[in-house]
Order: sequence, then structure tokens, then C-alpha cells
Amino acid sequence: MSPFFSIIIPSLNEEINLPILLQAINNQTEKDFEVIVIDSKSTDNTKKEAEKFIGKIPNFKFIVRKCRNVSVGRNYGVLQTKGSFLVFFDADVEIEKNFLKEIKEKIVRYSLDATTVWNRPKTKSLAGKIALTLANLGMSLFQRIKPGANGPCIIIKKDLFNKLKGFDEEIVFGEDFDLIQRAYQLKAKFRVFLRPILYVSTRRFEKEGFLMTVYKSGKALLYQLVFGPIRKPIFEYEMGGQYYKKNIKY
Repeated sequence: MSPFFSIIIPSLNEEINLPILLQAINNQTEKDFEVIVIDSKSTDNTKKEAEKFIGKIPNFKFIVRKCRNVSVGRNYGVLQTKGSFLVFFDADVEIEKNFLKEIKEKIVRYSLDATTVWNRPKTKSLAGKIALTLANLGMSLFQRIKPGANGPCIIIKKDLFNKLKGFDEEIVFGEDFDLIQRAYQLKAKFRVFLRPILYVSTRRFEKEGFLMTVYKSGKALLYQLVFGPIRKPIFEYEMGGQYYKKNIKY
């Protein structure tokens, strides 16, 4: 029997954060899921740490495949899935134990095709709280006009995802916003919820600074609203856990 959820997690040098997410998934009260990690050839201990969950998490796959961007990784991950709904997580998020249970209830109650939840900071960083609050309010206020979902958590019906032909692999930033926009054009039912709770990392705020992070996010949003998908870099944006380790001395 196919699972209700297929959880897809792209990873690159996430030896610290990925195990935290996998443990949170393992602790879920809702057990009707499978997990696929698509690792883009990490050079740290990501693979070693993730493989500790083989046997703990039923239907768990860790696949190593070099991907030029996160969209390629996510799309490839979907090819390995059997579930009815796809759950895309960033490797550095964390979820409460009833997360999947509550999401499933909301999908059934509101007959949803796609959904997301508010992002809450893992740390007490004031800059992170402010930035995420603004992003959350924006998602909620515009969900019926110009809907969008942030990359840390996107839940979408697999049939709809396939109809959309997945994430646009040519987009260099904002592929998450583009996916929900295209779903909306097909009259998909989409909602943003305050709960269940999703914790996201504020490490980019702490690495780049609050003003720079808000500047990049604002510039990207404005560009997408005026010109459409971002297919050429408009600022530097490095992915992967190694980006946050460069200035750390061991």
C-alpha cells in the first residue's frame, strides 16, 4: 500500500542539521510516510549520519546524486516516491511530533491541493524573528491573491506536481514561489497555516546580517512580481551547509 506522504529532503554538507530533522520525522505520531534524501555528494559526514536512521525510519532512502541546484534534487527525489502528497523540507528545519498528523487533517478537512505553514526561528535571534514574521505575514495576506510558499516546507499533491512538471530547474532563486504560482493558475486549492509548528534555521541571517538578508529577499520578491521567474543570478546565494562553516575554526 502506498504511503500518504512522501518526504523529499535535498542535502549538501548537512551533517549537523539533517540528523535533527530525521529524528523529528522518526518521532512523528503519523507514520504513513516514506523519506527520500537526495544528497548532492556531500564532502562531510552527512551520509554517515543519515545512514544511522536506516532501520529506524521505515521506507527510508539515502540517494547520492550530484545536482546542479535544489530543484533538480527535488525533482529527482519525486521520481523515487510512491506517496499521494509530497512534502519538501530543507535539511535544516525541524518539526513538532504532530506535524504530519495535523497537516493530513487539514488536507482532508479543506480538500487541499497544496499548503505550507509559518516559519518559526530555531534560535532566539531577534533579526530572524523579525524577518520570518514579515515573511509569514506576507504569505498569509497574499495567499488568495498572489500565493507563495517558502522552500523550507512545501506540501503538494503528487498528481498536481506532475501536472506542473515539477520545479522549474532553470530558475536560480524563487523556484518555490514559482511552483505555487503555477499551481494557483490551475485553480489549485492552497492555504497557509500558522500551525503545526515548523522551526527553520536563521543561520543565513546570522551569516550575512539582517539587512543583507532582507535586501536579497525583497529584491527577489520584487523581481518576480515585475519580471517573473529569476533565471539569471541577481545576487550571490550559495547553498549547502559548508557555506556556514567557512569562518568557523575548529
